[in-house]
Amino acid sequence: MKKFLLSPAAILIALVFISNPASAQQYKLKQVSNMMGMKTESTIYVKGSRKRTEGGGIMGMGADLVTIQQCDLQRYIKINDKKKMYFIEPFAKENEEVIDEDVTPAPKLKPVVTPKEKPVVVDTKKGGTITASYSINDTGDRKKIYGFTARHVWTVRRMMPSPDACTMKDSMMIKTDGWYIDLPQFNCPVQYRPARPPMRPQSGRPGERPVPNEKPDCMDHFITHRSGKGKLGFPLSETTTMKMGGTGAKMNEFETSIETLDFSMAKLDSMLFEIPPGYTEAKDEAELQDKMDMNDMIRNAMNKAKENMPPVVNIEMKKANVIRIGVYAPTGDDQVQPFLLQQHIVSTLTGGTIEAIAIASEEEAGKFKCDYTLTTAFTKLKSANKLGGILKAIKNADPNVTGSYNIQASLVLKALADGSEKAKQKVDGKYEGKVDDAAGKALDEGCTEVLKVLK
Repeated sequence: MKKFLLSPAAILIALVFISNPASAQQYKLKQVSNMMGMKTESTIYVKGSRKRTEGGGIMGMGADLVTIQQCDLQRYIKINDKKKMYFIEPFAKENEEVIDEDVTPAPKLKPVVTPKEKPVVVDTKKGGTITASYSINDTGDRKKIYGFTARHVWTVRRMMPSPDACTMKDSMMIKTDGWYIDLPQFNCPVQYRPARPPMRPQSGRPGERPVPNEKPDCMDHFITHRSGKGKLGFPLSETTTMKMGGTGAKMNEFETSIETLDFSMAKLDSMLFEIPPGYTEAKDEAELQDKMDMNDMIRNAMNKAKENMPPVVNIEMKKANVIRIGVYAPTGDDQVQPFLLQQHIVSTLTGGTIEAIAIASEEEAGKFKCDYTLTTAFTKLKSANKLGGILKAIKNADPNVTGSYNIQASLVLKALADGSEKAKQKVDGKYEGKVDDAAGKALDEGCTEVLKVLK
């Protein structure tokens, strides 16, 4: 029997590959995205040149979809497991001219056209020109994150459309500040501009999902001027600031960010990055989306109300030395659920010598021997984020997203015996959470002040 001996160099190479986690190229991450105060978590799997993202979505939309990025095939696959459907979206390949400012341009040569080929002609009559600049700056800062050496890189993108452009109408500037690492086998092209036009509502009705604002008969010509030294990579943390429109009050500005919560090696099944067997291809991405089930939303709201229900009060019997308050459902804004907030107030006020019950009329207050009635009215409930109108439409479609709200409300406590005003408390501030939760926090402050009057 022949014996084979490995040289010291071969042994060293083998040890490097065994001990180096990058050679495996199989990772699992958890990241949190923050878009104008609304946070969503996602789980990301990376194996070789492919990436799978579960959860997340944009401002609460698309969280029901799984997105697979196949860099080797230059395409995205979006999957809805509930519907057992998928949609394939190729990477953007639009008409773009890139001018690298830091590289001496090569002499222009006349294109050689073979008999089987035809020169590409851009029909400028059917679109305009988007002139963009892209600069990248490696700050030179380095730090260890999850065992990788991360680079601190800044980028600035500016886009200016001509008056006849159809993809976009307003100028845009996007700044990023992030920390990036290299995953050698995962190498996808960096897109210097949005791959799709902005989104628009289907008809402008609240709660409707946006659709791409595309014009198939209109194609813009893109010219990108690129400058600066450095490279991006796989983002572990990134803050993006976007400015759109003109200047001053006409300019919209908002910020998004991502942060990695956990990064670990994992042995992953290759089928995680493929189209599941037996799934049907969707005609378009809209067919893939789940429709909002209003009945399901109402059931969830009722279940939440039951969970937060205050201790049961025997409204037929009133104990001596107990002050009873009849609480009306809040009014003034249709973004909130009055029944839930009425129960929230009842729960907040009930305790010690104070009993609170839900009522619908002054007649009920008298029947149940209330000493006081509490009326609550919202005078302002508005998103504190930029692009408030867009956010409101999205929140109507998905009430589970969180945000920041400017809320004003008044709480009036009246004596049932003579109708005199015992207390009037105003609430005015900024509150975080889902819309009902934020409203509840505001009312908690008002209820605290009302209780002070009664004690």
